Amino acid sequence: MRAEHATEDVDRQLVRYRAWQRRFLASPDDPAVRARFEDAVAALCAVTSERCGREAAEAAERPPHPEPAGRPAPPGGD
Repeated sequence: MRAEHATEDVDRQLVRYRAWQRRFLASPDDPAVRARFEDAVAALCAVTSERCGREAAEAAERPPHPEPAGRPAPPGGD
């Protein structure tokens, strides 16, 4: 997966997670809302490689790491 696609997927899953989080906090006893929130948590955890929803959200909100300085250019690059 290319980096920009990964970033787009993380962003999309974070938006979905936050939307279902708000709904869940408003209706914690609704089993349908709980199930959708848990699905959103699982998807966000999968794209961020975190095991906890809160940590996955924090990881998704951090800016991406820049390429390390001093890394050689790929072959054929200018």
